[in-house]
This record gives sequence, C-alpha cells and structure tokens, in this order.
Amino acid sequence: MEFVATCPKGFERLLADELSGMGVPQVRPLLGQVAFGADLADAYRACLWSRLASRVLLVLGRVDARDADALYEGVLALAWEDHLAPGATFSVDAHGTNAQLRNTQFLALRTKDAVVDRVVRARGARPLTD
Repeated sequence: MEFVATCPKGFERLLADELSGMGVPQVRPLLGQVAFGADLADAYRACLWSRLASRVLLVLGRVDARDADALYEGVLALAWEDHLAPGATFSVDAHGTNAQLRNTQFLALRTKDAVVDRVVRARGARPLTD
C-alpha cells in the first residue's frame, strides 16, 4: 500500500528520519510530505506516534492527466464507492500542474464531478460534497 504523511515545508527530512526510526519502510521525502510504501499496521503506527506528521493519507490511485477530460476519466476509473460510505461527505483540494490544468477551482470541480458520477453509477445515490 502507498501512503503519504504530510508535514510543514522544511520538516520532510526530519519526518522521514522519524518514520524510518519507527520501522516504516520505503520512506521518500518530498515537498511538504513523505511518501512511504507500507502495510496498514505501519500507517497506523505512523499516525499514532509521529510528532511531525500532520496527516497520514492512503493513496487510492494516481492519474496522469494532460487535460481536464483525461483528469475526469482517470478519476472516474477509481473505485470511489469502496471508500465513501452512503451519506458520506467529501471535499477536493486541487493543485494545478501544467498550462492545461492550473485553475484549481476548475480542477476541484471536475474531480468532484467524476467522484459523484462514479458513486451514483455504483449506488444510485449521490454523496454530499463540501
């Protein structure tokens, strides 16, 4: 499983060392976060004992999108119904990466649309959004 532990910028190396000291494998410091490949027990340990991680997030999938349509299709392909309970609320925080995908409000809207469409197709009920 792939996880990301978020942290303040500048703390990545310290967080990576902290996680490695806990026995968390495959630690890679990135900007404002540390990625690691581990099992659920390692992620729980990081969440419970880390003093530097703000959050520990499970990576559900990755989408390599060059435009808004590719983003929508990539997000739609993920099994969101396996992760959102009926009546659950979710929100989207987006960051643009290229000239085609830099309006963060539009990116968040397209992502939200894909998640909602996937859940409606699978369950027939619309999740709530923030």
